[in-house]
Amino acid sequence: MHVAEFLNRTNRRNRNTQIECHVERKLGEYAEDLDRRRHLLAHQLHSEEQQLYEELAELQQAQTDLEQNKRIEWIQMALMRDEAAERELLEQKQQQREIENSEEHRHEETRQILLATKEAQLYQIEERKERRRRAAQMEAIWHQNEYKFI
Repeated sequence: MHVAEFLNRTNRRNRNTQIECHVERKLGEYAEDLDRRRHLLAHQLHSEEQQLYEELAELQQAQTDLEQNKRIEWIQMALMRDEAAERELLEQKQQQREIENSEEHRHEETRQILLATKEAQLYQIEERKERRRRAAQMEAIWHQNEYKFI
């Protein structure tokens, strides 16, 4: 039985060695497959991260462009309002010049000046009359008092 037992042990050892080799080979294959998948996932994550950064950059650029366009639009509207106000002012000044240069306006202005001059002259005449009246009154009072003392 010694020989049979030797053969059995040898067969068992050979089988165990084959199984161990097969297991080691399969574990190696699994490790290689796992590494390959790990690298693929890392590459995929890196690609997705890069794509997200690009999308974020595009969104930020779009937001910046939108804000810049709003500022430009606001500035243009302000310029248009300023130009409109300036045009209106120029039109008003032109109308004023036309009015001032018109014959009717000059005639009316001259009439107003003449009226003001006449009013000033009347005031001066009234003041002179009042001064003369007071002077005459003072003269009369002085003469009355002069005869009382005589």
